[in-house]
Amino acid sequence: MKQDPDMVKIQNNMQPGSLSAEGFLGDDDRNLTDIINEDDQIVKRHGSSHQEIASRLREMTGAAAAGLGRPVNFGDDFIVSSEDHRGRIPCPFRDRFYADKRNTIAENRRTGKRLLWTDLNIHMIEVHGFYEGRGSSFRLEPAELVDFLFPESRRF
Repeated sequence: MKQDPDMVKIQNNMQPGSLSAEGFLGDDDRNLTDIINEDDQIVKRHGSSHQEIASRLREMTGAAAAGLGRPVNFGDDFIVSSEDHRGRIPCPFRDRFYADKRNTIAENRRTGKRLLWTDLNIHMIEVHGFYEGRGSSFRLEPAELVDFLFPESRRF
């Protein structure tokens, strides 16, 4: 799909450089519009929404932050912790949002699966439906993310 000029500028912002040394697209050769549209379809097929996913990530991040670096329980299934890094990072979508530099790590006690995300991931998922490009260090695969966050329900 052809992108509008604003999306081309945003995609250029996502390349390795001043915002992020690694960038946000990894080795994904799709254009930004296609990345967002394909991930949106996956989320819908799994019976979820970007807002529902972001809300759960935000809840888990809040619980982890309250632990002050120590692992804490989140519900019956998860152990969460966070690592704060000084500073803030702007959203590459140029929406004037700045996220704290924080990584949250969650582990599902039943499966042993672990997942890491950032505060910026939460914002980009909720507002832009963007999970980063394939091959990006902070890419969150939508199908895996829904399965991880909502283990109590089969959504497909």
